[in-house]
Amino acid sequence: MSESTMATAPFLKVPAEIRLVIYKLLLSDHKDMTLRIRTEEPPRYEQRKREMRRRSNFRYIADRMRSRSAEATYCLDRSPGDIHSSILGVNQQIHAEASHVLYSEHTFDFGTDIESILPFLQDLTPTALFSIKRMNIVKRSLPYTKEFDRCEWRNACAFISQNLRLVQLDLFVEGGTPSLANRPALYWKQKSTYSKADFALIARLEEMDEDMEWMKHVIAIKDLQVLNVKALLQHCPIPSSKAMAFFVNFSASIEIGFAEYLRSLMVAQS
Repeated sequence: MSESTMATAPFLKVPAEIRLVIYKLLLSDHKDMTLRIRTEEPPRYEQRKREMRRRSNFRYIADRMRSRSAEATYCLDRSPGDIHSSILGVNQQIHAEASHVLYSEHTFDFGTDIESILPFLQDLTPTALFSIKRMNIVKRSLPYTKEFDRCEWRNACAFISQNLRLVQLDLFVEGGTPSLANRPALYWKQKSTYSKADFALIARLEEMDEDMEWMKHVIAIKDLQVLNVKALLQHCPIPSSKAMAFFVNFSASIEIGFAEYLRSLMVAQS
């Protein structure tokens, strides 16, 4: 559409505050304000390729043993309600105005699919990218992290810290808790937790354990207003090594000392 046509489009003659109300009705008039971005399943991805629908692709670890990679792209896992996104295609000005509403009003949840973060963000226009304010991400549990995950995490955190101005980040961290006679609460009392000062010391180590390197990358995200750190605990064996003992103690500290340490560096000081 030409600039002259854009300037005379009847809808653009409507006052801006009324256009904003219309955009919200079309794009964010629903209760669940979370958009769940996931790695697309192979059958659906193959269909998308045949339809020639343009979207950045990437490779990800495709099986439970984390031994085989496959090509994929990202997708919206399920719509939280009626999102009438066709208005974004009317013209450039309406796209800029409406995309700000769409991306600023929702929380973007990537779950454990960290490989989809960078392609999704890189495909957005500068206006849409700058409009994102809230995000949910999950850090996979340390003993099961592979080099593939470390690279994806490092790249995603670097892009977010350099290109987005988030207001809120919900960080979910997978952890492990052994059970003792089917009474995990009893075991929790027998292990240590790490404090904010302990994590500050870990971060200063010249040779940080590779399982904790991800911490350096996430703290590059600054000036948040809200940072929620939550533990996603799974069963794990009773520790028989120093590495596993550290993992269990770290897991017990996620919502306490670890969260306090991250907030001290990532949340804007008032």
